[in-house]
Amino acid sequence: MGMLSKLRFSNRMSVSIQVVCICFGLVMLLTTVSLQVMSKRTWVDYFGIVLADVYPYTTNITTDTATLSQSFSGDLDASELPVGLSFQAPNDDDPTLASSPIGPSDQDVEFLQSREHTSELGVSESLESSTIEQNSPSSSPQNENMHLLNTLDSEISPARYENTAVSDAILMPSPALVSVDTREKFLVPILSWQVGAGNQFMEYLSAAVIARSLNRTLCLSPFFPGPSRHTGRVTSGLAWEDRYEVSSLSRFTQVASLMHCLKECDDTMNLKIMLKNSREARMPSWKRYPNNNEALNLNWDYVKWTKPQDIFASLGNRNERCVGIMGLFPGLRWRGAFLAVSAFLRPAPRIKKIADMLQQYALGNGTRYLAVHWRFEESECAAHHVGLCFVRCDDGSVINSGLHPEAKEWIKAAETPCNRDGHFRGVILHQKDIIEAIEERASNHSVNTIYLATDGWMRGHHSISLLTEIVESLRKRGLTVVGLWKLTELPNFADGTYFDPVKTLGKVNQDLNGAQIALVEQELCSRAVSFMGSGQSTFSLAVFRVRLARRRVEEIVEATAESGGSKEGGDKATMDKRIAEALLEDEHPAGLHCRYLRHMKRHRVREEVETEADEYPDGWLDLLACEGRLRRGGRCRVAHCF
Repeated sequence: MGMLSKLRFSNRMSVSIQVVCICFGLVMLLTTVSLQVMSKRTWVDYFGIVLADVYPYTTNITTDTATLSQSFSGDLDASELPVGLSFQAPNDDDPTLASSPIGPSDQDVEFLQSREHTSELGVSESLESSTIEQNSPSSSPQNENMHLLNTLDSEISPARYENTAVSDAILMPSPALVSVDTREKFLVPILSWQVGAGNQFMEYLSAAVIARSLNRTLCLSPFFPGPSRHTGRVTSGLAWEDRYEVSSLSRFTQVASLMHCLKECDDTMNLKIMLKNSREARMPSWKRYPNNNEALNLNWDYVKWTKPQDIFASLGNRNERCVGIMGLFPGLRWRGAFLAVSAFLRPAPRIKKIADMLQQYALGNGTRYLAVHWRFEESECAAHHVGLCFVRCDDGSVINSGLHPEAKEWIKAAETPCNRDGHFRGVILHQKDIIEAIEERASNHSVNTIYLATDGWMRGHHSISLLTEIVESLRKRGLTVVGLWKLTELPNFADGTYFDPVKTLGKVNQDLNGAQIALVEQELCSRAVSFMGSGQSTFSLAVFRVRLARRRVEEIVEATAESGGSKEGGDKATMDKRIAEALLEDEHPAGLHCRYLRHMKRHRVREEVETEADEYPDGWLDLLACEGRLRRGGRCRVAHCF
């Protein structure tokens, strides 16, 4: 026994050390007993502190329950999820998904259960300040927490924690834990109230492509009245269904009425995305929506998008249910975005019916005709020969698609810098060149009838004289020229009669406003054998895109038939998808953007050249009357600075 006593470890320790060991043992015993009687939620909270020295971190954020169901399982319910930890497995197939700390507080859990978003539950600060290229870690404490949690996520493995009591809760997801929120998500186009109907229409097209790319329902917001200088103050016919067919647009992307969106969203817009800085829009229908300084501003980064996948990579991980989008003008920057939507555009039934009546009255059914849209630019070309002045891009082209062959001989003049301080390069046409360009195009297509859509009769005395002289000159050359101008000394139709809305269109249509009549004219232009538009005009671009989209659709259908399929494509939905996806691949510049290049920072749009062969049988009036007549007696002045 004496020997055993000497071998005892405790006997070789000092009395003070023995006392410390006894106290430590008692503390551990009491800690174990305390943890056993704690609630499961409290235990997991303290486990997080012990494991990573990460204290409870909450964020006032709407959380997708599908993400939560992939992260935790076992007997935990939504109220038992740990705060401040996210163990989301990386998804190699989808690199666009951003890992973020998902840690609902008690208020957040209650919100997930009720799914009722109130104005007090604002968008989290971390998401408000994010951009589409926010890939590098920030120095802010919030992003440092995100970086720490993501690091922990990558370090946790089954081998490391296979013997812990929490391994099942962390590493064995159960799909049955929380039901997936399958409700609609909405995208609300916030149109620009200070621009005309054509510009707002381009914004709508951009919003439709974004909605399709994000798998959100497009809310059909009404158009704003727009400035009165174009077609007068519009007070009716502002709804989408007053102008375009709803059912055809729904074949491209899911749509819903404004009332349906307001009801589903409880009049609340959870987030506002700004493609760029823009004037604050007036949205009286939405009682609660973020101000500009509370919105997510992409700050022109969207100009890099060339396909729907780019849109999803930037915005696809947003969980907010009702999202507004503004700053849409000049909209998406690749042509395919506009072509894809244009393939599914149809005029509203009333617009189509009136176009049919006008075509029969003014042109005659079966008559082949050339359509011309002559835009009198009164804003960019103020005091510079309105009606003969046309804007050019910095390389001298019409829509920044590269110099057309006819313009090569004045390329040096086009290099003169003059697109600063609000000044843009342009050309001044001669009225004789306009006459000869129209006459030549009509001859090339063997037509004798011209439908002329123009706003020249609303642009003052000099513009009226110019329009009258050119129409009369064309008529003297044997061409039939018809249009809807209102000039007492210039008949509208071949028989010498004048346009009377009641007589021509019927008494029931005398309430049509200027914007709706413009749509009737666009429809007539889209039916023509050939079309000549004006550069920098949204009216002309809308017609160009519809006509080009129709030609591309015919090619796709023919290619489908040649590959063994039917021209109907079998399933209509399958053919619609094939058409939309094929058109979206067109990466040519979208047009109407050269005057915005100085705002686009480092981002340049695509350099593909839109050739005349690509546009055929259509063309630009100002291009053909200026560059097209160089070396042929042309009289236009080029590379002029305004």
